[in-house]
Amino acid sequence: MPNRWIVPIIAMALLLLTACRRDSATPMLAAPMARTFAMAAAPGTPDRRIAVSHDFVVELPSAAVEATEQKALSECLAVGCTILSSRIERLQNGVIQGSISVRIAPDHYQAFASTVTAPPAMLLSHTETADDKTVPLLDIEKRLGAQTALRDRLLQLLHQAGTSVADLVAVEKQLAEVQGLIESETAQRDYLRTITDTVKVDVAYNGLVQQAGPFDISPIRLALDDFLRTLIESVGGMILAIATALPWLPLAASAAWILGWAVRRWIKPPS
Repeated sequence: MPNRWIVPIIAMALLLLTACRRDSATPMLAAPMARTFAMAAAPGTPDRRIAVSHDFVVELPSAAVEATEQKALSECLAVGCTILSSRIERLQNGVIQGSISVRIAPDHYQAFASTVTAPPAMLLSHTETADDKTVPLLDIEKRLGAQTALRDRLLQLLHQAGTSVADLVAVEKQLAEVQGLIESETAQRDYLRTITDTVKVDVAYNGLVQQAGPFDISPIRLALDDFLRTLIESVGGMILAIATALPWLPLAASAAWILGWAVRRWIKPPS
């Protein structure tokens, strides 16, 4: 190809890249159309991408929260799930709370849900949500296709014989920008595939306070804890005081003997 065609081809490549950027820079305009398309699509449409999530809130004795949470995480890992987060919180009144967030394959969700709600846990609430990601995923794949074609064309120009140094520099710069966009779009596409190929499960564990019948006995336990803590601190302070004074006892005893001898000498009448 003659060199005079290099610059027009690069200009066309820049126009294509600008169009791709314009599409990705105006998501707020495309979002209503995407939602409309997703809602209008028939339920039986093939390749629909739905992000499903479940939120559980369970209640159980505080003493069982940590073990129950660890059991759920172990069974989750056994089937190859991904743990997003886990938390154990010990409050001042003795209550223990926890939470986990995982992604699990749809085939293993039902068994995991049974584990989450198994005794000693008692189910308080369960919320299921579904978000259609079909249109965003199709949009990203379309942009990826256009950018990949542009990258291939730029690679052809880069390896074409007779290209001037200035044109080579311009093509390499444009190629780097296109490659960066491709990597970014690929990461977004992979994320959408991940959240639609798995089920997100969030579980909140609410620990119960210690009770005797209908009464909350946690204040008594806290008072006993404070009593023992104060007693131990007092004994520790006394031991520290004795250890501090012990090296000075011989000197104090000697000073007391000398002082007593001097007083006796002073008050003793002359013979």
